[in-house]
Amino acid sequence: MIRWREPIWKPQARMSKKPPTMLGFRTITGQVLKLDRYGWAHIQVAACTIEPLPRCTRPLYPLEVGKPVRRKRDKIGQGRIERLLWSDESARDAILASRRPRKAT
Repeated sequence: MIRWREPIWKPQARMSKKPPTMLGFRTITGQVLKLDRYGWAHIQVAACTIEPLPRCTRPLYPLEVGKPVRRKRDKIGQGRIERLLWSDESARDAILASRRPRKAT
């Protein structure tokens, strides 16, 4: 499970010359389903909260819980990503140890 914060931008026309407008922030908590070889992280949303900026007049909606989302790994890292702790960290260490390739002797 990870948590990160990302900006919410106002939708614009494709070839618009106006600078983008930020409407607020979205804090997403989710379970990483997979990381593909193209740099995308597939995440199932567990919780989502919205923090609109004071000047934002349009309604902002959180992402639906349980729906998968796809984000670039680089962009998630820019949002001060946190790995949520397991209730039993020793179990996590055992799982990671079993997935590591063994060195040939």
